[in-house]
Amino acid sequence: MKRLALFAVTAVTAFAPIAAAPAFADPPRGYEQGGYGQDRQETYDRRDDRYEARQDARDDRRDSDRDRRHDRRREARSEHRWDHRQHNGYTVNGRWYYGAPPANYYYRSDFRPGYQAWQRGQRVPDYYRDRAHRVDYRQYRDMRAPPRGYQYIRDDRGTVLLVGITTGVILATILAQ
Repeated sequence: MKRLALFAVTAVTAFAPIAAAPAFADPPRGYEQGGYGQDRQETYDRRDDRYEARQDARDDRRDSDRDRRHDRRREARSEHRWDHRQHNGYTVNGRWYYGAPPANYYYRSDFRPGYQAWQRGQRVPDYYRDRAHRVDYRQYRDMRAPPRGYQYIRDDRGTVLLVGITTGVILATILAQ
């Protein structure tokens, strides 16, 4: 009996708020005239419009930045075109390197192409050791046959160098006429 009474009291207290509420509550005042819901929708629409406008402005800025970077790269390329007749190396970060630089070095602020006279013991870049730069010593009266393991090459300014075939290290510099 006590259990049944306890169950009845629990059921009444649990379901009392639900029973007291009307079955269909009236909507808030002004809702039918497009009050709450319409205002909220207009607010969302305005937010969407502002978001799209900001997004368009960002896209325009990105495009103009991209165009500016492209123009700067084009200018840098035209300023620093690698010319083997004028340059035999470059300076980056205060250090001198012989040979053509990697493509991304052209855009660095500390990149400077230049020319330095070849000296004994320096290493010649690989592209100077190809067949096009080799010199046939037999065509010149004053040149002797190179020692074994060495060859004569000509750089782009006309200087003839005696270079190790495998290492590319300069043994001697010979000025050509």
